[in-house]
Amino acid sequence: MDTDPDCTGTAARDEPPGPAGGRATPERRSDGGVVRRAMRRVADAMVAPQAGAGEIALTFGAAGAGSAAALAAGAAAGWPVAATAVAALVAFDYFGGAVANATASAKRRFHAPGRGGLHRLGFVALHVQPAVVAWAVPGFGWADAAAVYTLTLAAAVVVELTRPDLRRPAAFAAATLGIAAALALLGVPPQIAWLAPVGLIKLLLGHLLPGEVHAVPPAPADAGVAGGTR
Repeated sequence: MDTDPDCTGTAARDEPPGPAGGRATPERRSDGGVVRRAMRRVADAMVAPQAGAGEIALTFGAAGAGSAAALAAGAAAGWPVAATAVAALVAFDYFGGAVANATASAKRRFHAPGRGGLHRLGFVALHVQPAVVAWAVPGFGWADAAAVYTLTLAAAVVVELTRPDLRRPAAFAAATLGIAAALALLGVPPQIAWLAPVGLIKLLLGHLLPGEVHAVPPAPADAGVAGGTR
């Protein structure tokens, strides 16, 4: 927890006495400041520390849109309120997470020095949302949840074990093949069919891949000729 530098002993001795001759009354912080700090903490937790305004807006925009779509789909299908609410909450996390994990701020967070493959695989393993969906959503069974979870975790292990120069194409291969397998082999309701595809995008393409490496621009075509004539 951050500490205020004005709370040191030296600063306290320099404070003027309060109205009643005792300690100074701390200056009351505005409600707007409290709200901003609370929003900053939420953004730090859901996107990444020091995330930019654009990253935050894109993340929460996608989260809100995905949640609204899941809510509307569940209501149209006549699901129980609990099932619709669970689907909407999981959609908020998955759609928003797919965008958040692609931001530069999240790359700095999850691919910083000292955070290796086991940390990232642990993050993938913690995504037990398919089990929550199986508990609440009709037509999405425990076997479906186990298949989605196992497929995602196995694909993540393959990506992490791939050598670094091939990790990006390997992640795209695993994600596309996993999405095709989930859509073709799992007989889940269409209202929740997004779970495996969005989860694979969020975890394989977003979370596991490091930030983009900017290629060095090629040398001018005549550079070699000029160098050779010297």
